[in-house]
Amino acid sequence: MVKDVLKYYASVAWSLRKYSLLPVVLSPFSRIGLDYITPLIVAEIINRISRPERPPIRSLGWLVFGFFAVPFVAELIWRLLLWSANRSDAYGMEKIANDTFSDLMDRSYDFHVNNFSGSIVAKVNRFISSYESLYGVAVYDILGTFAGIVFAVVVLMMASWQVGLLFVLTMIGFALLIYRLTRKRFAYNTQRAEHESLQTGQLADALTNAITVKTFAKEKHELIQFKVISRNVTKFRLKAWDYQNYPLDTVTSNTVIVLNTSALLGSIYAVYRLNAPLGSVFLLLAYVRTLTNRLYDFSRVMRNTENALSNAVEMMKVIKSKQTVTDQSEAVVLKPTEGAIKLTDVSFSYQEDKKSVLFEKLSVSILPGQSVGVVGPSGGGKTTITKLLLRFMDIRDGEITIDGQDISKVTQTSLRDAITYVPQEPLLFHRTLKENIAYGKPGARLKDIIDAAKQANAHEFIEKLPNKYDTLVGERGIKLSGGQRQRIALARAILKNAPIVVLDEATSALDSTSEKLIQEALFSLMKGRTSIVIAHRLSTIKHLDRILVLENGAIVEDGTHDELIEKKNGIYAVLWAHQSGGFIE
Repeated sequence: MVKDVLKYYASVAWSLRKYSLLPVVLSPFSRIGLDYITPLIVAEIINRISRPERPPIRSLGWLVFGFFAVPFVAELIWRLLLWSANRSDAYGMEKIANDTFSDLMDRSYDFHVNNFSGSIVAKVNRFISSYESLYGVAVYDILGTFAGIVFAVVVLMMASWQVGLLFVLTMIGFALLIYRLTRKRFAYNTQRAEHESLQTGQLADALTNAITVKTFAKEKHELIQFKVISRNVTKFRLKAWDYQNYPLDTVTSNTVIVLNTSALLGSIYAVYRLNAPLGSVFLLLAYVRTLTNRLYDFSRVMRNTENALSNAVEMMKVIKSKQTVTDQSEAVVLKPTEGAIKLTDVSFSYQEDKKSVLFEKLSVSILPGQSVGVVGPSGGGKTTITKLLLRFMDIRDGEITIDGQDISKVTQTSLRDAITYVPQEPLLFHRTLKENIAYGKPGARLKDIIDAAKQANAHEFIEKLPNKYDTLVGERGIKLSGGQRQRIALARAILKNAPIVVLDEATSALDSTSEKLIQEALFSLMKGRTSIVIAHRLSTIKHLDRILVLENGAIVEDGTHDELIEKKNGIYAVLWAHQSGGFIE
C-alpha cells in the first residue's frame, strides 16, 4: 500500500511538472552552495596562507568574493525553489482533494452506511497534507542531502583519497544505523493513525447525534467511550515518541559525537602521517560536521515520512477497496420514454455467499404512469426494492429494466436522474433552503422554487423565517422540525420533475393536516408518472392504482385498495382494519 501511495503522489507531482520539477533541479545546487562550497573556499584560503611563502593578500580577492557571492546566489536559488515548490504543493493538494472527493462520491451505498463520516473526513485531510510532507522531504531533505554527500566525496577524494574513503565509510555506517533504528517506529505510527481515525469518527458521531445524547442523558456514557479511544491513541503516541527518544535519538546523538571525534582524530593522523594539507583537514571536519548534522536530521525526516505515509496509507486503502456497484465499461445513458418498470426473476441476498436471501426469483411489472403502493411487515423488502431500482445495491440474479433497458447496463448517473426519490429520513445540506430545494434542478428560477415549495406546503413556514429562502438549515437540516425537513425534501422532488417517482415513507413525519395537503401535491406530482410509494400509513396509498403487499421477500397480495380489503383475512385487509379503527396491534 505504501508503493501505491508513492506512485499516486508521483503521478500528481508529474501532472504539475512545470512547478514540481524546478525544485528537484534547484535543490542540489542550493544545498551545495549553502553548505559545501563555502567550506571549500575557506579550505583553499587555509592551504594558501599555510604555505611557507604566503601569497599576497590581493591574490585572495576572488576567493573572498566567492565566499560572499556563493551563499548569496544559493539563497536566491532557494527562494526561487520555494516559490515553485509552494505552487506544486498547493495545486497538488487541490488535485488530491478533488480526486479523493470524486472517489468518495462515487462510492456505493454500502460504503457510506458502513463507515463513520468523521473518520473518512480525517483520513481525507491527512491524505491531502501527507503529499505536502512527502514532497517536502523529497525535495528539501533527501535530494539536497544526497547531492551534498556526492559533492563532498568528490571534493575530498580529489584532496586526499584516504580522507575521502574515511568520509564515505563514516556516512554509510551512520545511514545504515539510522535506517535500522527507524523501521520499528513505522508500525507504532501506523497504529497511532488508525486509532486517531477512530477517535475522530467517535467525536463526529457523538456531535452529529448530540440531541439524542442529551435527550437520553448519556453525556457521561459517551465521555467514557471517548476516553477509552483517546487512551488508545495516547498509548501508541507514547510508544512512537518514547522510541524516538530512546533508542533512536539517544543512539543517534551519541553516534554523532563519536563521528565528529573520529573525524578530528583522523584529521590529525592525516596531517602527521599522510602529510595531508591543512585545508583538507578543515574540509573533512567541516563536511563531517555538516553531514552528520544532516544525517542526524535524517531521524526527523524519517519520522515525518513515517507519519505522512502511515496517514496516507489509511486513505489509500479506501481508494483501493473494491467498489460493490460500478458502471460497466460499455454503460450507456438511460433514455426513459414511458417509465415502465419490470423486475424479472430477481434474486438478492445481503451476503455474497447467498446467505440471508431476501428475494428469490421475484417478478413484477409496473405499467407506464401507474401508481403503485408497497406495504407489508417490516423487513419484508419494501425499502430494498427501491435501493435495487436505484442501484444502491446490485441484484444477484435476474433483471430490472426501465422501458426495456437493463439498469445494470446504463450509467448510474442517468438512472438516478430519471428517478425522483424521497427517503424516509430526508437529509438536508447545511445550505440555504433555496439551495436545498433546487438541488435536483441546478439553476432553477426562484419562481419555480417557490412554486415547488407551495405544492409541498412549505412556502408558508419558509416565509415566516427571518431570511426566508436564504435561511441556512444547519447540519443535516437540524434547525428544522421533522415535518419541515420532509416538506423541503418533497419540494426538492417536485422541482426535479423526473419521469419516475419513488417515495419511501415520504409523509411519515407529517401531522394529519400537512399530510392531507401534501397528498394532494403528491397526487399531482405522480399524475402521468410511474410512481412507487412505500407507506405504513395506508391512507397515503388508498387511492393509488395498485397496491402490492410484500412479506418475506415475496408479493403475497396484488390489487386495488377495494379489491384487497374484500379479502377479509388478507394482510392488507387486517392492516386496514387496524388503522381505520384508530390503532395498530
